[in-house]
Amino acid sequence: MAGAAKGLIKVAYWDTEQGSRPPRLLGEFKGTPTIRMFKPKRKQKKPEGSSEKVVMDYNGERKAKDMKTFLEYSMPNYMDRIVFPQDLSNKSLPKAAKYGLATAMMFPSKNKTSSMMKFLSTIFRRRLLMVEVVPNDANQKELYDIYGISSKEDLPILVVIPSDDTTKFIRYEGEDFSRHKLERFLSEYATKKPVYKAMDTTTTTSDESTTTLKDNDEESSTKKQKVHTEF
Repeated sequence: MAGAAKGLIKVAYWDTEQGSRPPRLLGEFKGTPTIRMFKPKRKQKKPEGSSEKVVMDYNGERKAKDMKTFLEYSMPNYMDRIVFPQDLSNKSLPKAAKYGLATAMMFPSKNKTSSMMKFLSTIFRRRLLMVEVVPNDANQKELYDIYGISSKEDLPILVVIPSDDTTKFIRYEGEDFSRHKLERFLSEYATKKPVYKAMDTTTTTSDESTTTLKDNDEESSTKKQKVHTEF
């Protein structure tokens, strides 16, 4: 089980025979083996926090295949889903621009978010906006033409849209879609630290007027406006 989830989920255990009380985080349990999954709440009291957890008890068969399915299904997922082409231009790209982030867009071969992409969306959360294009007839033609995809046989394909120019894109050219390869590629375009607040937009309007009075005094006025949006 630990081998199947290696690199995607941290698997740990508590030896109940050692006599000491388990850490408070683990909570109470009535029998063994007890299997629980802990994952951060999607919305924390503090935007930059991750200490609040969702606790999920596993009640399925004690078989590696069943437990692996449970873990993969329950993993946090921060991928934006693109169902229609306008979802990209109307929602995802404006969101990325708001926080000054590049957009990593995955064209999967299957209509299901893989456990690896869930993992990467957690690693790069608030450092990249990660989106996934649902493979359906509604978006294939338009988005495939824009990003140079000739057919479904080309999939999966990963592209990055820079934050400073959404008309350009960088395509991942590797054939190896392993976690380490993709993480290294995405790291080149992600911010070094998570971004929790929207970018400042500062607009300065100067309105200078000179009035000639009897004593030749000059008057000028300057108006400044600062807009700041918090996440």
